[in-house]
Amino acid sequence: MIPPELCSVHPSSATLSPTCAAIDLGTNTCLLLVARWDGSRLIPLAQELRVVRLGAGVDRTGRLSEQALVRAEAVFREYQGIIESYNCRRVRCVATSAFREAANRALLFQRIRAATGYDLVKLGGREEAELVLRAVQHEFPCPDGNRIVVDVGGGSTEVIIEEEGCQAAVESLSLGSVRLTERWFHHDPPSPEDLSSAAQDIDKILDGVEWLQAVETMVGVGGTATTFVAMDLELQRYDHDRVHGATLTAPTLQQILARCTALPLIERLKLPGLHPGRAEVIIAGGLILRAVMHRFNLDRLTVSDRGLRWGVVLELVEQES
Repeated sequence: MIPPELCSVHPSSATLSPTCAAIDLGTNTCLLLVARWDGSRLIPLAQELRVVRLGAGVDRTGRLSEQALVRAEAVFREYQGIIESYNCRRVRCVATSAFREAANRALLFQRIRAATGYDLVKLGGREEAELVLRAVQHEFPCPDGNRIVVDVGGGSTEVIIEEEGCQAAVESLSLGSVRLTERWFHHDPPSPEDLSSAAQDIDKILDGVEWLQAVETMVGVGGTATTFVAMDLELQRYDHDRVHGATLTAPTLQQILARCTALPLIERLKLPGLHPGRAEVIIAGGLILRAVMHRFNLDRLTVSDRGLRWGVVLELVEQES
């Protein structure tokens, strides 16, 4: 029997909620969402992305670099200005894999609080996954059968299995696009040996997840999945409406991945749809996504660009109602 508290939860539709904001500080990017609940759905008022690369070197040193701390503080100051312009009632700032692992994370907490007054909350892997699932269930109600939700981040990959719309299992894996790039890619473009080492690392970690089971559908969340769709559509400028809800097939993923692996970074930067801040790590992210699809024998996935930050705002709205 699946506990009811792990099933899809939606905020009350009784009243129009105040404006809320979420900042998601990841290993590679820092994302902002300002939104308001209109009684049935979230209405985004502002969405921003900045490449911070907070996790640069963390896999090797276990510490956040001074350069990363400076970049993160600057983005938080910028986002504070945006948030204040919308007169947000509630603001929640969360940090994930790189922040979780860094021995000196308290220093970043102190700097962000001193600069903005915001408290940076460290999310555990399970809590991160549950907030991602909240966002996915709000956007894409679970169909009959089992579904897997996969959020490939810079430092970790969150994997959630749903049974009949309820969370059945969750795992936060030490697989991320920044982590794998720094660990295994020693050539530009990555050599066959680099790619093989990364693929073996991915398979070894997936082999250690005992509860992986058959699923019928998959939702891909986060920058890796959205970037592959943007590249497939050859978007000159990112378009949330065209990317969100799009389908990414395994052959398309493989085709774009092959194109990327054949090009050095300076040439990858010219590819339509590929954000410059993701060009260095997109190959590793694609390898993770491809491995998960292969593991579950899936030929396609639905892409969501409404991940962790949307789950955070939905939780704030739920608390307000």
